[in-house]
Amino acid sequence: MRFLVFLGILLFNFKCFSYSISTLKPVNWSRVKTVDVFIAGYGEEMGLQFLYGAITRAQVHDDLYPDSRAQVILWAEEDNKRKDRKVLRDRGLTILEINSRKLKNKVVEDYLMQLPSISSLHIVSHNAAFQGSAIQKTTDRLGHNNFPWEKLTSKFTKDSYVFLHGCNTGFIVAPGISKKLKKPVFGSLTSTDFQEIFNNGQWYHNNSQFDQFPAGMKKLTTSGELFNQSLSCWKGYCHRMMPNVHPYRGYWGNYDIGLPYYQAFCNYGGSVARDCKAGIAAGINATATISPKSWEDKVIDHMCPRMGDSSIFENCKAILKGASGKRVFWGNTIGCSLKECSFELQSGRNEDNKRIQNFVGTNAGNAQLVKDFKFFMSLRPE
Repeated sequence: MRFLVFLGILLFNFKCFSYSISTLKPVNWSRVKTVDVFIAGYGEEMGLQFLYGAITRAQVHDDLYPDSRAQVILWAEEDNKRKDRKVLRDRGLTILEINSRKLKNKVVEDYLMQLPSISSLHIVSHNAAFQGSAIQKTTDRLGHNNFPWEKLTSKFTKDSYVFLHGCNTGFIVAPGISKKLKKPVFGSLTSTDFQEIFNNGQWYHNNSQFDQFPAGMKKLTTSGELFNQSLSCWKGYCHRMMPNVHPYRGYWGNYDIGLPYYQAFCNYGGSVARDCKAGIAAGINATATISPKSWEDKVIDHMCPRMGDSSIFENCKAILKGASGKRVFWGNTIGCSLKECSFELQSGRNEDNKRIQNFVGTNAGNAQLVKDFKFFMSLRPE
C-alpha cells in the first residue's frame, strides 16, 4: 500500500501543470493606465522559445511606452512551480503569481477582466487553423468560437489590437476574433518559426539545413541595437516568431496558398472601424525591428522574409516599391482584404492517414504584397 501511494505521488508530479504571471520589471500599478498582455504557450519540443518570444515583444512595448503601460506575461508550462520560479527569477522577471492550475480559457478570461484596460493582447503558441491556439497541453484551445470575445470589447482601448503569433492563425481564427472583438487582429497565413539575431545584426530563422541564415554566421549573445539598452539573449530578449516564406506543410495538411507576413484583419464595420487603422499601426510599430527604425523600415521588416541569400530580402523590398521581380512567396499568394482571405478547402489525409482540410486557392501574386505595403505605409504615425 505504501508503494502504491508513493507511485501515485510520482504520477501526479509527472503530470503536473502550472502557469505563472510576471512582469519585466517592478510595476507601480497606481501609474498604469493600460496593460499589454502576452500569453506564452507550453514549450514541449520548443523549450523556452514561446516565453522568449513574449519577453522580446514585451520589451519592445516597454521601450515604446515606459511609463503609461505595464507588460504582463502569462506563461503556461508543463513542469512545476519550483522550476518555473527559477526560470523567471534567473531572467530578472518580477513574479506576480505562480500556481499549479492549468491555464484554461476561463482563467485567461477572468484575469483579463481584472485589468484596467488592455492596449494589446499577444498569444505566442502552437496553433491550428480551425481550432485556435494551444495555450497548454490537454486544455481547451483558445479560438474564435470558444472564448467570450464580445464580453471583453469594452476592456480594449481605441488603438488596441490582438496579435496571434503561431502557425496559420489568419485563415479562420484572426478574422473570427476580429469580428467578435471589433478590434484589429494580426494572423499568419502559413507556418511560423522563431528568428534570432545573428552577428551581422539581422534576424534569421535558425535552421542551417534550409539555408535560412548566411554561412558562417553565428547568433549574438546580446540584443545589440534592438532595444534602448543591450540585453542578454539567454534571458529571452533576442527572439521573435515570424512566418515562413513557403506554404504550410505539416501535421494539419499541405496548403498551397499563404503569405510571408502577418496579415491584419478588421472584420467589422460601423463607426468602430475608424479605430482599425490606429490598431494596425500600433501593432506594426511594436515589431521587434533592429536599427534603423523608420516607419518604412518597420513595415518592410514586418513583411519581407530574411534568408541566407540576402537577394531574397532585397527582391522583396524592390517588389513592395513597385519593381518587377521574382515571386516573394514560394507558393500561391493568398488574396486578402481587411475582412478575410480568399480560399477553398480541399479534403485530404496527412502522413498519419488522418483526414485533413487543405487550404488552396488562386494565386494573387506579388500584387497582394504591393497592395498591403501601400496600405501599411499609409498608416505612418504623425
